[in-house]
Amino acid sequence: MKNTFFMPLFLSLLVSGSWHSIRYDGAQICARVFDNFGQPVAKASVRIWRDTTCLVTLYTDAKGEFCASVAPGVYTVEVAREGYTRLCLTRVPSSKGQRTDLHTLVLEASLPGLEESVTVCYQPPLFRHDDLLGGRDPVLAPDKERREMHFEAPRKDAPALKRRDAEARTLMRTLKTPPSAPDEGVDKPTPTALSSRPMSCTSVAEPTNSPTTPTPSDRPTHRRRPMPGADRAGQLTAGEWNDLHNWNTHWVDLLRDGEIEQHQKTYRFYPRRRYSVLLQNEAGMPLSDVPVRLLDRHGAVLWEARTANTGQAELWENLFGEKPAEAPLKVVADVDGKTHTLGTPKPFENGINLHKIKRECRHARTVDIVWTVDATGSMGDEIDYLKTELLDVIRRVQRRFPNLDLRMGSIFYRDEGDEYLVKSSILSRDISKTVDYISRQYADGGGDYPEAVHSALEETLRQPWSRDAIARICFLVLDASPHQRPEVIQSLQRSIREAARRGIRIVPIACSGIQKDTEFLLKFFGLATNGTYLFLTDHSGIGDKHLTPTADVYKIEFLNDLLVRIIGEYVSTPNCDDGKTPIAFHTQPDPQSPVKTVSPALYYPNPTSERFTLELPFDAIKVTLYDAEGRAVLDLGALSAGVHAVEVKHLPPGTYTLRIWGNSEIQSGKVLVVAS
Repeated sequence: MKNTFFMPLFLSLLVSGSWHSIRYDGAQICARVFDNFGQPVAKASVRIWRDTTCLVTLYTDAKGEFCASVAPGVYTVEVAREGYTRLCLTRVPSSKGQRTDLHTLVLEASLPGLEESVTVCYQPPLFRHDDLLGGRDPVLAPDKERREMHFEAPRKDAPALKRRDAEARTLMRTLKTPPSAPDEGVDKPTPTALSSRPMSCTSVAEPTNSPTTPTPSDRPTHRRRPMPGADRAGQLTAGEWNDLHNWNTHWVDLLRDGEIEQHQKTYRFYPRRRYSVLLQNEAGMPLSDVPVRLLDRHGAVLWEARTANTGQAELWENLFGEKPAEAPLKVVADVDGKTHTLGTPKPFENGINLHKIKRECRHARTVDIVWTVDATGSMGDEIDYLKTELLDVIRRVQRRFPNLDLRMGSIFYRDEGDEYLVKSSILSRDISKTVDYISRQYADGGGDYPEAVHSALEETLRQPWSRDAIARICFLVLDASPHQRPEVIQSLQRSIREAARRGIRIVPIACSGIQKDTEFLLKFFGLATNGTYLFLTDHSGIGDKHLTPTADVYKIEFLNDLLVRIIGEYVSTPNCDDGKTPIAFHTQPDPQSPVKTVSPALYYPNPTSERFTLELPFDAIKVTLYDAEGRAVLDLGALSAGVHAVEVKHLPPGTYTLRIWGNSEIQSGKVLVVAS
């Protein structure tokens, strides 16, 4: 009887003691959240991330406080509340058995209707917090602790360090001055408060008894006037080079010649062993947005992707390593909750892996587009023009695809030590928010060549991407490389792997100042995520010198037309009733033309092995089929309105572009020719 009574008690104590031990050996991240009037913010959402995975979600209590138990490591802490700018604090360390106290985080009121996010770097406190609370003279934290701040100093860091020392001396003098009496009933933030007002990763917070952060209406939205003439769209010129479409004729040669070997080693991306999978239903319709995985002989996942609007997915064997995986490999696809084993794939050099799976034809209507833009000072020669082009593209895409559920967001990033690290307007169906947010941004900061590209990609993945979509696109606009520290390279790898897994196609846009190593890193991004590579050119006469792209023959286009074309190619799907695919418009109609194109041309089937049918609802001035290198391989000349058969059986397998010149616009679409 005694044993029966004491055994549950013993087990209870044992379990309780074990739990206490685990909690004690773990780590904690704690803070209190205030608004910029010194009031606690209750029920604020707190999410703690490691890389691109959210590990903890909790809410602040009535006093605005939170404390989360985590494993030792480095995290991003995100605090959000409706009506406030979301604050992200990166590089927050936690040590075994220790409590990381972030002290007071200040959320700033946001503009009405705008969901904005600002990311800043966590910095260890310059002074010991216990000394501040105890009323004693502040003691500078040990030099060892202050040197553990994980940032890379700019090349011109001497003035910044002198300025930091001066600020520290001023802060010590100020803290010795008796503070004024606090307002009754208000618990004021401590001098170590971090605000959603952007703060430098290397600056010292100004001491104050009450926050003096200005409201959004008080802050300037621009620091300088826009570039003259930058308010007119259709000025920047650009080109496209898709290494996926030019794999056997271009990329394989680069690998064989060793031209990109050093760039692969620098960033530890090895896009060599590619497997392309094409999924269709029994009627030959593409299966879009289907998860596909490449497994090694033990069943471990080597790469994950989702099929695009064409039904095609790109898989990679050991993308971040030089050695091949253990064979044999296997491909599996998840369709409507059922896993289909597709067998051992052949490498792309031997063709596309075509599989047919029983499922009705259907495609999601949602399209997610995020504009991720470098806003450092070196972008000053082009950012105003780029903003105009992007805003023009947004308006045109809205008009071109009225039947799609379009969501857009924007992210602007700088670098460590700048006014902010990353700030964003989240994905939303209210496109006017994105337009307004982009309009208010400007270039500033930077100073050294590398920028916080990895932080921008991490923020991109924190966006609320749709679970079901016909296309998810991130346009990455930049003119400088990421930092090359080991942890940054690992962050880039994790972000690219996660983007591919979610079906987010990364489309870099290289601006003036890009160097060769960065060009190939951007190409790696496009390859890994089934995207492409875009670059600005000197033909516009705008901006500094642009890098000559590593490409063969490419077509010069206006950037806004090119972006509309890319989006159109990524969202076009065949009609489930008849299999006909509309060809997207990508140029602005000529307002002086008396003839207007009223509807798009149609073509089918796609993919094809021998021929496809082209339906023209208007008389075409010219119809041409181009290969992936931009060479005209089939010139059909002028074609009258009607139905036309186009023979392609003499063409090698690959991706081709069909362009149709009407009276006032140009239409284009992709044609995939496969082996019969």
